Amino acid sequence: MSTLKPASLSFAILLLILSCDGLKVPKHIFETSERRKYERSFSGSDSAIANWKGSFSAAVANRLSIPEGTSFVVAADSAAMNAIGYSLELKKGDQLIIESNTSNPNAKIFVDLVAPGANIDDAKSSLMTNNRFSAFIENTGLYKVVIQPEIEFSENYGLLLYTQPSLSFPVTGKGNRNVQSFWGASRDGGGRSHEGVDIFAPKKTPVVAVTDGLITRTGNQGLGGKHVWQRDGMLGNSYYYAHLDSILTESGRTVKTGDTLGWVGNTGNAAGGPTHLHFGIYTMGGAVDPYPYIRTRPVPQLNLKATVPASKYSKAGTNLRSGPGTQYEVLNVLNEKTSVRILAVTGSWYHIKTQDGREGFVLRDRLES
Repeated sequence: MSTLKPASLSFAILLLILSCDGLKVPKHIFETSERRKYERSFSGSDSAIANWKGSFSAAVANRLSIPEGTSFVVAADSAAMNAIGYSLELKKGDQLIIESNTSNPNAKIFVDLVAPGANIDDAKSSLMTNNRFSAFIENTGLYKVVIQPEIEFSENYGLLLYTQPSLSFPVTGKGNRNVQSFWGASRDGGGRSHEGVDIFAPKKTPVVAVTDGLITRTGNQGLGGKHVWQRDGMLGNSYYYAHLDSILTESGRTVKTGDTLGWVGNTGNAAGGPTHLHFGIYTMGGAVDPYPYIRTRPVPQLNLKATVPASKYSKAGTNLRSGPGTQYEVLNVLNEKTSVRILAVTGSWYHIKTQDGREGFVLRDRLES
């Protein structure tokens, strides 16, 4: 017969007490959404919170997109309570990072991340901490990111959205250019496909752990020759390092990111060929493309030079585009001179909103006083 641990028993009793005699468990007792917690605790006017929520809903509903690595200067508007929302393509294994440069790092800036196909109610709603937000991307697809400061926030601020690899690169001193055989490439005359990436490097180049974890197995057999299996403690993924010249770790050892596991070689079915590391990732759902997890990429600079002018007018015939570039779809054409509010600036493109709620990107020279 199973028994409850003291903590579990206390928790069960609490739920029983709350549910008896007409008492109910509070609906939001386990609420983790920072946005909802803020809405419930707000003690200002009903109109202020209604406007704040309305701005968020409009940002969720818009059809705007940006590439990752985009830097903005966002307009402060304590009356309009600007929320900005953009869709962007992300890949499984990316680490999404959002940075701001507010003068008060303790100011509340909310970030809602909506996964592909998910309902906004299921969004990951968080607060930036010390002007930074970070999230591991679990599935490839089109994500919606909505960013909104707290009510009465009144400061223009820089904003940067970009991705970084979620794992360290597994071969010391090497990078993207050394990956020369990718996920899905044909093997054995089409009999199988490549479940990993090959990273080419000289013999005895150190192979290092891509994250903290446990070495679950080492060996010298099969297609991979001398190989190491590592398991992480966060996501439950297994990492496969194969074709090693030498193994410098052992099963059962705990390793830290960057610890040397072995040397690059050409053992197994790579014998006689160029020395390289075969690196693979296996999740609970099977093998996945490891390249987004390790692809090195530069960190873009936060735009601190752009200024956000006061509200302006768009010239007659101005195209409202879905993104900051002429390659993006035209969502609307403002046939007449139209009063607009500027929400954000990125390069020579302005994210604007009309009085009737239409949003889009326009070139700077399409605006006038």
